[in-house]
Amino acid sequence: MAHSAVTSGVWFHATEPASFEALSVLAAQTLERKECDGVHVTGGPGAPGPGDDLRSIDAVFDHFPARLLVLGGDALPLPIIERARARGVRLMLVDTADPAVSGGWRLLRGPLRSTLARFELIHARDAASAASIARDLRGRATVLPTGRPARFGATPGCNMAELDSLRETIGARPVWLAQGLPLSELDGAFLAQIHALRRAHRLLMIVMPCSNDDEAAIAQRASEVGITCARRLLDEEIDETTQVYVTDAEDDPGLFLRLASVTYLGGTLSPDSATPPALLPASLGSALVFGPAGQPGQRELLGKLRAIGAGRQIPEMTELGPAISALLSPEIGAEQALRAWSLATDGAEATERLVASICDCLKTKETAP
Repeated sequence: MAHSAVTSGVWFHATEPASFEALSVLAAQTLERKECDGVHVTGGPGAPGPGDDLRSIDAVFDHFPARLLVLGGDALPLPIIERARARGVRLMLVDTADPAVSGGWRLLRGPLRSTLARFELIHARDAASAASIARDLRGRATVLPTGRPARFGATPGCNMAELDSLRETIGARPVWLAQGLPLSELDGAFLAQIHALRRAHRLLMIVMPCSNDDEAAIAQRASEVGITCARRLLDEEIDETTQVYVTDAEDDPGLFLRLASVTYLGGTLSPDSATPPALLPASLGSALVFGPAGQPGQRELLGKLRAIGAGRQIPEMTELGPAISALLSPEIGAEQALRAWSLATDGAEATERLVASICDCLKTKETAP
């Protein structure tokens, strides 16, 4: 969409790096609503924003005619705020706990109070922060204890009719998924399945390959090691004898993640391999197993999952079978999956409230005085 066509746009600017992910998620969800016809997100590594230069700030407003400016974080960039007010752009502050005007003046409550009063709505990270900000403002702006917004996007849906059909076919069988499995890890994954079958003899392993070019090789190798395999690409059905089900690489992973109580993130034991995102299985409540490899951003999330006991890291492929077996235990796997889900969905309700607040603002015609 050309920016010149935007009439109900929102400029989201993270005033601190820690707020950029949350604002990006917020912007994406706002854009899905009919009240908003464009978003512009700055404050991150690839789009730092205009800084304090007035000409640069005006250039952003000229390029993207926003009706609403949403600032995220504790730093209050006074030049951006003043230029927005001068242009009649409404102001909202989100993801804040201890706001201060950029460049200092934290101890001077007068300048801070007058700056905060320029915002129509202030959404604080918690009730204590909201109460503190409200006391300073003395009723000059609306302050809400909305909460810390989500750092991760909403969980996508899937074809529910197909999901119901697969659930009916699989029945009560336990299921684990090897997602994005490279051929270099195939033998180790099959050995893990053989190991786990000793404890759960009806266990079904679903393999989602990196590429459809690998699908035939996976099926061939399964036959060679004596594993009964069904191939989705050939419309082969799962039956009671099926031990491995090979999906189409282009299938929706959410479909199979909803079937699997445990997911191994393929490629995380192969330093040169791509790895699937950990967020989706975590948000769908699948217990996670992974190795030490992965892209930089992925490693950070995996580290968080490991730190809170929401993901199990293994050092080598020989540990995959025991890890799968352990996590198939309802007591162990369910607890880990719950922790992963809690991390992946933290702040989702706050983001929903912020989207609703932004849309309410866009519905009204008044501009900032």
